[in-house]
Amino acid sequence: MNFTMNRRRWIGLSLVGIAGAGALGALFAAPALGGGWLGHGGGRWGQHRGHHFDESEIRDHVGFFLRDANPTDAQVDEIARIAATTAQELRGLREGARGARAEVAAALGGESIDRAALEALRTEHLAAAETASRKLTDALAQVAEVLTPEQRKALIEQHAKHWARHERE
Repeated sequence: MNFTMNRRRWIGLSLVGIAGAGALGALFAAPALGGGWLGHGGGRWGQHRGHHFDESEIRDHVGFFLRDANPTDAQVDEIARIAATTAQELRGLREGARGARAEVAAALGGESIDRAALEALRTEHLAAAETASRKLTDALAQVAEVLTPEQRKALIEQHAKHWARHERE
């Protein structure tokens, strides 16, 4: 029985950690990859998907995202700096992958299918995804270090409520 309770607690805490990582991942990845903040929309209020946020916009969005955690101005500034740096790094990865569509078309559009080129593109894409994953994980850890445990808990609860609303819809 004790093993079962410890196992349940471990699984529960793991799920909470994954939910928190997902919430913070959305904060960083969406604007860098061309989507809206928190996974909504493709830009702000009708702007095109390629809109890049400036530092003041990032700070505003970070402040909004952290609203339930009651952050200090110093925390918002530090997390906005982390978000801006990470978004810039991810934007570079995204722009590096833009030529891949033409390369896939070339590999598929010839007289014969260039399987070696397709495999090379797949390998490059996986390497870029791995790099992006590492950068996001590092940024999440940096953000977590800026926040208190109580603030992290508040964000995880906010994220759970947000997605519960979407699941009901």
